[in-house]
Amino acid sequence: MKHTMRRAVVAAALLSPSVARAQNVSGWALDRFEPAPAGDAFFVAEHPWYRPVRLVAAGILGDYAIDPLRLQIQQAGQPTRTQSVVSGMFSAHVVAAVSPIDRLSIHLSLPVALAQSGEAAPAAVGTVGPYGGVALGDLRLGVRARIFGDADHDPFSLHLGVNVWLPTGSRDGNTGDGSVRLEPRLVLAGRAAWLRWTFGAGFQIASGIDALNFALGNELHFAAGLGAALLDGRLHVGPEMTVFSAMGSLPNGAGSAAFTSREWGGEVLVGARYLVADLVQLGAGGGFGIGEGSGVPAGRVMFSAVYATPAPRRLAVVDTDGDGIADATDQCPTVPAGAHPDPNRWGCPLGDADHDGVPDNEDACPTVPVGVHPDPAHLGCPLADRDGDGIGDHDDACPDAVPGNTPDPQRPGCPLTDRDGDGVFDGEDACPEVPAGTLPSTTQRGCPAPDADHDHIVDAPEGPDRCPLAPETFNGVDDEDGCPDGEAIAELTGTQVHISQQIRFRTNSDVIVGRPSFRVLDAVAAILRASPSLLVDVQGHTDGRGSPARNLDLSQRRAASVRRYLLAHDVPERRLESHGFGQTCPLDAGLGRAADRVNRRVQFVLVGPQSPAGRCVLR
Repeated sequence: MKHTMRRAVVAAALLSPSVARAQNVSGWALDRFEPAPAGDAFFVAEHPWYRPVRLVAAGILGDYAIDPLRLQIQQAGQPTRTQSVVSGMFSAHVVAAVSPIDRLSIHLSLPVALAQSGEAAPAAVGTVGPYGGVALGDLRLGVRARIFGDADHDPFSLHLGVNVWLPTGSRDGNTGDGSVRLEPRLVLAGRAAWLRWTFGAGFQIASGIDALNFALGNELHFAAGLGAALLDGRLHVGPEMTVFSAMGSLPNGAGSAAFTSREWGGEVLVGARYLVADLVQLGAGGGFGIGEGSGVPAGRVMFSAVYATPAPRRLAVVDTDGDGIADATDQCPTVPAGAHPDPNRWGCPLGDADHDGVPDNEDACPTVPVGVHPDPAHLGCPLADRDGDGIGDHDDACPDAVPGNTPDPQRPGCPLTDRDGDGVFDGEDACPEVPAGTLPSTTQRGCPAPDADHDHIVDAPEGPDRCPLAPETFNGVDDEDGCPDGEAIAELTGTQVHISQQIRFRTNSDVIVGRPSFRVLDAVAAILRASPSLLVDVQGHTDGRGSPARNLDLSQRRAASVRRYLLAHDVPERRLESHGFGQTCPLDAGLGRAADRVNRRVQFVLVGPQSPAGRCVLR
């Protein structure tokens, strides 16, 4: 009732202002029940079948539509009243289908309106009302073709088709539109175990007609169904649904009619069909209408009786392994004979223990697969490849060494070598037995730069060392010319850059003071610039006077201040870290001023895999 009243209110709003125009209105193909082709599992949603399933199907479907046309009538000087213009419509549909060849079927449906009830609309509205006799409807002819898949055997299949309605019905009998209609269709359907599903869409091309201000003409149609195939497929039960929408313009010129309130609708149905004795498909179901479009009933009941016998069954020849030899004579009924049948055992393959496709009677290595590199001299055997690099031993210059990511182009199967481990392969290394080290030569690839006095300053002509046989003394005076010039105040040891005198700061401050302090830092910077591979942790320490927290903060600030100085003197940031230890790492555990002087210090600790930054190092 809610559905009917909603349509009635809308209809009244559109009808009441246009009584004069509505006087020419007559009926149309009011019943929207379009049965699926004969033999399909659903009532209205297609689930296609073809010749392998059955040859022909034919029968009759009946449907009774409740209130397919209910209006609110408003006439001048009279109160608005609700009127069931067509309160009931009982129709029979003669259906038939045939599949002349696999992948193609042809079907027809001829509706006949047997009885209609209701109260004719007033003359001012139009000549619309129930027809008093039997009225023939528009004959529907259709064809559909399977593109791929089988709807009742595969999870997914695709079908294309087209329906044509011939104008055999009449508008006066509410069974025809008076013109030819054409509808191309697409159907997706399938089955998985006991579950059947389908979805179809079509676009109906029709001449527009004037019918109570409904936009009757071109329409978009959808149908879907989901059902259970039970009792070995004989019983089918499930819901299905149809939806339509007018696709033209609204009669009042207000724009497109697509999916507007009065121009779309549909039905939700539930049906069941049962195949009796492989001969007759009996069915019944019902449902209700949705939306406010023309011809949507408040409810519908339906029944069917269709002759839908399956195709004649042929006596099957059982061939379990599919090798073309019937199980009755196949000595290996579950194993295909394959490309190499055994002449002594009918239907059996020759033995192939290693499954490499070479029969054991021809395989020189019957338990070893031939692989991707067969040995041409030994059928069924792989080429020997001890190192597993994919190059047979007879072609492999290094049969026990894997070439890896750097194969030697001159020696198949061999890796490039780097005897001194300096990252320069021997073929390009001018010093293949000597590592290039932290000061590689700029003129001889793979060789260390000349540094006879080991002061980390490269000898001429590659470097600036003017005294190649006398090591530089790092004391802040010409520390980069490579010549000794006084007593060294900084030198490189095994664990740190050792300084001979401490760096001084203002009391309780991180400000560096004193010319000697800057000479020491300049010497340290020179050593680090001369040794570009060194990583250094600048470590600050205090004496035990004051609070531990204050001393820790002070030591961290002083270490950071020294690091900033070295950065300003061309030592890269990535090579320097700084940490403060406060009073936690004393060199002298005693008390007094002498111990305090020893413990107040800055150290330059070398960082490496075995000596990470942030670890206290005692001299």
